[in-house]
Amino acid sequence: MASTQVIHTSDDECFNWDVIGHTLRCRSEQPQKEITIAFDDIICVMPKASRGETVYVLLFVQVDKNGSLDLKSPRMLLGNVKLATAPSFLSHYMWTQIPHHLCSSSSIQRSIYVVISTASGTRTGASLYRNILQPLLSYIGVFGYELHETESTQTVTELCHTRFIPRAQKQLPQTIILLSGDGGLADIIDAFHSTVKTLIVPPSIALIPTGTGNAMANSLGLLAYPATALVALLQGVTADIPTFAARFSPGANYITDEGCGRVSVAHDASDDQADSKIFGGIVASWGVHAALVADSDTIEYRKFGADRFKLAAKEILFPSNGAETHKFSGTVTLFKWDSQARNIREEILGRGEHMYVLATLVSTLEKDFVISPLSKPLDGNLWMIRFGPMSPTRALEVMTSAYQGGQHVSDKSVFYDKIEGFRVQFCEPAEKWRRVCIDGKIVAVEAGGWMEVHKESRALVNVLLLQNHTYPDSN
Repeated sequence: MASTQVIHTSDDECFNWDVIGHTLRCRSEQPQKEITIAFDDIICVMPKASRGETVYVLLFVQVDKNGSLDLKSPRMLLGNVKLATAPSFLSHYMWTQIPHHLCSSSSIQRSIYVVISTASGTRTGASLYRNILQPLLSYIGVFGYELHETESTQTVTELCHTRFIPRAQKQLPQTIILLSGDGGLADIIDAFHSTVKTLIVPPSIALIPTGTGNAMANSLGLLAYPATALVALLQGVTADIPTFAARFSPGANYITDEGCGRVSVAHDASDDQADSKIFGGIVASWGVHAALVADSDTIEYRKFGADRFKLAAKEILFPSNGAETHKFSGTVTLFKWDSQARNIREEILGRGEHMYVLATLVSTLEKDFVISPLSKPLDGNLWMIRFGPMSPTRALEVMTSAYQGGQHVSDKSVFYDKIEGFRVQFCEPAEKWRRVCIDGKIVAVEAGGWMEVHKESRALVNVLLLQNHTYPDSN
């Protein structure tokens, strides 16, 4: 991929262009300048009247000096260049009108929100908004949106209850441009499904990924190229986000504050007998996956970005204190359709000891980590991946093969199948081994407790994704 020279054009400059491989070379004679733009970095092309003629403003993701081609980098900028003519092979980037999900007027009554998760990933959400999103919205004529920056882990949930859900219940449309990782999206899914009991107008979420793993964004292809999520914001269509419900025995608690805090999962925490429910759209897991997510959710680990998961996994598999790799004890029961797809049957999985138990609605948990290669974007299918106790070296080999296009599911030691749900009856005396992961949130189940996960039939939240979008080939 070609790097882009950092050149800001003025209103008087107009460039001619030619193509070199998969880049667009733009040149002006007076003054003499040249800009090279990779096709993958192009966001849109906007026709503009200038001195009685039509010229074309091309907007693209631009890497600042010493930066990297990563949308999460604080060195990314919105670049623009004025072209004398528009390349025909960029016709599907042509910007002619604001899409309905970004239209807001007195007649449409659509509200538009920009929500920045300030703590996601390596904390680049604010700079991405300032350097790219804010000028992009200004260019295309989107104004009057509400801007919110998270102040705590509860901010997105509070926004749901004070703004998003009441508006949806009034049958009013809204678009949430969410600069976040999976956590912000998970908060919205859980808040809507936990609260809404009547017919609503689902909010449309434009996900601009700024997290560490970005499972949903990776699975939807929003991180395929630096500009993809921004192209989806302008050209995307809405689709339902399938969800599951994870129900827990009484006494389950969220683990907070880097493992130091406990908050009851039950909506009525005063009722010790109340069971609890969390809604998710990405993953429910127990075993090594849940443990590595829990252990790596610290400031110290987060500075390593996505590598924090690998570092935590190695410590779990190869404990630095020399202890044996833990064998997770419990009974895992699957709920699956019978061969005629008429009745749900139960199937006990394994022999009571496990290493990796994970159910997912998405294909890719982090860049290149294809946990479920048969999953299709938003198809609603829940897949189980499980393997039992094995040597840490062997387990690392299995997990590493997921980075090779999901080859781990072909390993004879790995169970991989479509399910309707599953249940875990925990047989672990120590809380450390009774931690589960629901879309990145960590829950500790009490001794002798259980977790049960089932697919939900309702979809209350939409997401913008690109359909049939092809990147240009000038040849």
